[in-house]
Amino acid sequence: MTARPAAGAARPGADSVRDGFVGSLALVPSVFVYGTVFGGLAAQTGLTAAQVLGMSVLVFAGASQFVAVPMLAAGAPAVAIVVTTYVVNMRHYLMAATLAPAFRGYPRRWLALIAHVINDESFAVAVARSRPPDAKVYLGSAAAISGAFIAGVAVGVALGGLVERPERYGLDFAFPAVFLALVAVQLRRRADWLVAIGAAVLAVTLALILPGNWHIVVAGLVVSLLAASVLPVDAADEGDEECA
Repeated sequence: MTARPAAGAARPGADSVRDGFVGSLALVPSVFVYGTVFGGLAAQTGLTAAQVLGMSVLVFAGASQFVAVPMLAAGAPAVAIVVTTYVVNMRHYLMAATLAPAFRGYPRRWLALIAHVINDESFAVAVARSRPPDAKVYLGSAAAISGAFIAGVAVGVALGGLVERPERYGLDFAFPAVFLALVAVQLRRRADWLVAIGAAVLAVTLALILPGNWHIVVAGLVVSLLAASVLPVDAADEGDEECA
């Protein structure tokens, strides 16, 4: 006979969602801060509160939003803004390809919404916990991260121009600080460090040579291919087990 779950016991799926949410709480303050910075900067360029919040909900991509706002303020052509932000977000293809197997059994009508909330922080949390990543862990994390970002944007818009130069207070470092934290927790072996350092050197070098944000795309693709050959899935899993 199959034992019935005790009354009031949480379902495994609910546990996974909660684990993803709780596991992302350490990142929430930084995400909230750079959401606030974005909201304030966007408000200072003349965008209305509805436009800033609408962009944050409909686009939900912090890096490309930071890139798009000054282009909007400068009166850049719409095509240029779309192409530039598309290039910045091309890394989402790589994340989506990694997450796709985890969401294989989900109804297609939900996949567009799930794809909309793909973000670096939740991806890192899900991948760091299991390979292949757990879909519900990812969704729990995405709920925490998206909520923090939108709340931060709302606060930033409300504050408006109170902080005209956020770099004076180090607030502009919130965005890169999140990514440094995401990378740090995954550097477990010598090969991980070599790949990370190589990616940093390559990205900085390309940034000095290539225009715009192409260094992000090129470095991401090159290093991903390199890591795939140096760190096979089986070896990565073995490394995780050794560290457990």
